[in-house]
Amino acid sequence: MVVELDAQHDLPPPLQRAKPLHQARLAPPFDSYLGPLPEAAGSVPSMMSEKERQFLFNIAKNYYRGAGLIIDAGTFLGASTACFGNGVSENPHLEEIRARWQRPIVSLELGITNQQMLLSFKRHGIGHDLVAGDSFGPLIENHVRTVRDLIDLRLGDILETGRIEDPPKGRKTPIEILFLDVLKAPAISKFALSEYLPRLIPRRALVIQQDYLSGDLPFIHIHQEYFASKFEYVGEISSSAVFRLVHRITRDEVAALFENTLDGETEISLVSRAVQRSVDPYRRLIMAFAKLRTILNVRGPDAAKQYLAFIESEYADQIAQQQFRRVQNVVRAARYLCEVGAGADNEREAVKISTGHRGTDHRRTDIVRAVEKVSP
Repeated sequence: MVVELDAQHDLPPPLQRAKPLHQARLAPPFDSYLGPLPEAAGSVPSMMSEKERQFLFNIAKNYYRGAGLIIDAGTFLGASTACFGNGVSENPHLEEIRARWQRPIVSLELGITNQQMLLSFKRHGIGHDLVAGDSFGPLIENHVRTVRDLIDLRLGDILETGRIEDPPKGRKTPIEILFLDVLKAPAISKFALSEYLPRLIPRRALVIQQDYLSGDLPFIHIHQEYFASKFEYVGEISSSAVFRLVHRITRDEVAALFENTLDGETEISLVSRAVQRSVDPYRRLIMAFAKLRTILNVRGPDAAKQYLAFIESEYADQIAQQQFRRVQNVVRAARYLCEVGAGADNEREAVKISTGHRGTDHRRTDIVRAVEKVSP
């Protein structure tokens, strides 16, 4: 018997495939925290994807219990803080949260306008009176005004503003959610991990690394993967990687990371582990740039060229997709480094190529400045 199908009614709909570089794959129950986003949390100008915003809002609304603080390190114009604030304001445990924490969200941002930011502000129709060097703190204040009473907003260098106060003669102030979008230089990463990781609540605290699934800051991969045995990997959302703490991290353990220099082969191994975190081959390709840079510095140009050949073979299908400019930039940057070799000036130029920075887009100038800041 031959069954005739009505193409209009009997065939299943086409598979909905995730857009490259915009994967959202989270382990249960965290996959349920990608629900609707209120306009107040989704309207602030941001580089985050909608799903990243959804996750921040919904974990603040439905996961957060007030056992510790929410640390939002690197809010830029306040989008992540608006997500957290609006989420906490709808949290069914809000009364208990407010009883324990006067302001449960600590929001950190340098808040100084640069020339490239002015172009972004103009596109969004904000900050018309600002010039380079001005504080854009008032923009953040405006974007979080409806939930301002929940927020401890700290503007300035995180090395000066980011310390968490402890109660007198009491236990250290715990952290329940840690959002990191400020780790643009190794010195900042050292401060943030030293200050915040020992405060994370075991089997409860979440760490969201917003720059993790990129290849521009390999030290982030090294520092996070160094503590892999302490965390479980929850999943990815666009460029963010989400981890949950399983075992407590002590201050001595963090200090050991920075006091005892890791050997180069260990660094390569840690970056390799990070590259394999993503299910998105386009993301793995972008993260491979971090591994190539690490190999170049540890093993030299010949080994880097061998790894570049592997990248071009392993990800040939992705590289062939010319419409993904970010992917093309990363491949160009990798080829450039293999041609010119290691060195501070070459690293700076490679990051500019990778991020597409040509002085007209503010979005990744923070990374370029970070490389310039820490390079000898």
